[in-house]
Amino acid sequence: MSIKLIAVDMDGTFLDDEMKYNKDRFMKQYRELKARGIKFVVASGNQYDQLKSFFPSIENEIAFVAENGAYVIDSGKEIFSSEMSKETIKKVIDVLEGYEYTNLIVCGKKVLIYMKMSATMHIIMLVNIIINCKKCLVSKI
Repeated sequence: MSIKLIAVDMDGTFLDDEMKYNKDRFMKQYRELKARGIKFVVASGNQYDQLKSFFPSIENEIAFVAENGAYVIDSGKEIFSSEMSKETIKKVIDVLEGYEYTNLIVCGKKVLIYMKMSATMHIIMLVNIIINCKKCLVSKI
C-alpha cells in the first residue's frame, strides 16, 4: 500500500519551540513528496491565515485543515467551511459575556462578530493595524 497523504500538526509537532521550522530541509522533502504524488496537509486548531503564512511559496499547492476542522482549503480553494446560525452565535456570545474576560474577540471567516476589550487593548490593536497598513502600502509601491 502506498502513501497518498501526509498530514502534520503545527504547534509543538512540525514547528519547534520558537514557532519555526527548517525551510530548506522541508522544501527538499516537499519536492520529494510532490514527485511521488503525496499530498501535504497542514492540520491545526489555528486560523487559516496564520497557517498559510508558514508556507507562502506553496500555499496554493498544499491543503489546510484549519480551526480544528471548521475550515478546509485545498490548493487555494475552499473545500469546507462550518457555519453557525445567528441564533447559535448569539447564544455563544451570551454565555461568554457571563465570564470575566478583559479582552474577548469572536470572529468569523471574514468578519468580526463581537469584541469586548480594555482601552489598553484597543490602543495595541490600533497600533498594529497602523503598522500593518504601512507595510501593505510600502510593499505595493
